[in-house]
Amino acid sequence: MTPLKFRKQPISVKIIYVAFFVAFLIFAAVYIYPLLWAFINSLKSMKEYATDSLAMPSTWRWRHYFEVFTEFQAVPLSGGEPFRYMDMLFNSLWILVVKVFVNVASSMLLAYALARFRFPGSKFLYAMVIFANTIPIIGAGPAAYRLAMNLGMVNNPMTIWLMWAGGFDFAFIVLYGYFKGVSPSYSESAKIDGANNWTIFIKVILPQVTPCLAAIAITQATGVWNDYSTPMIYMRDYPNLAYGMYLFKDSSFLVKDSMPIYFAAAVISCMPVIILYTCSQNLILNNMTTGGLKG
Repeated sequence: MTPLKFRKQPISVKIIYVAFFVAFLIFAAVYIYPLLWAFINSLKSMKEYATDSLAMPSTWRWRHYFEVFTEFQAVPLSGGEPFRYMDMLFNSLWILVVKVFVNVASSMLLAYALARFRFPGSKFLYAMVIFANTIPIIGAGPAAYRLAMNLGMVNNPMTIWLMWAGGFDFAFIVLYGYFKGVSPSYSESAKIDGANNWTIFIKVILPQVTPCLAAIAITQATGVWNDYSTPMIYMRDYPNLAYGMYLFKDSSFLVKDSMPIYFAAAVISCMPVIILYTCSQNLILNNMTTGGLKG
């Protein structure tokens, strides 16, 4: 809303806008403060951090950000050689790419099939998906781990991706509703021109759901990047950065200025997600209802 439009609004509307602005400003400050606090403490010595974690550093030790790549290490719970920061960064990247791609692709294909085609059992499958996403199944964790162990997926990067290809998750529900909202006239027009179902999906429907897919992928990427439970349970020999931050406490005594370096690692680890969202926010906020039907 422009300043001119704001001045023309009734006083009650102005109060609502100001209240929302203040609320979101407080909300933003609550999220920014921990990152700012970690950044300030990453530039201190260990003595300064232990003395007063809220004070500004007497000397700004930028070298801690370089020492993250040489000094930061995490000893696995099973013992063995410690993992360096670059090792965990590589694990975070490949887990992120593979998990997001596999999950979004499987959800997209299943959602398209159930939303656009009618076959025996399609309504039952959709009902089961809704049930599985709304009713928590507390005891599924041990059973899933036992199944993964029996199938040789635990600590196996070559097969662990099969666990991420379920497809019947929240992304499926979002994509199902989006595919339902795409006019069938697009598919009918393409069929008249001789296109088969696969061509219609790739060249007609998929370009229209790109903003939705980007929003889902970026949202999932944030969760995957910060996920430490999956590597802790299923990929203990391939720790990512989130799991490595958890493991660092057991080996911090080996590192000089351990906590400032820990905070420096945390700040660096936040940057990829922030950069990803910053570069993609225009795509996320793009008009997802732009039509293309011609009379």
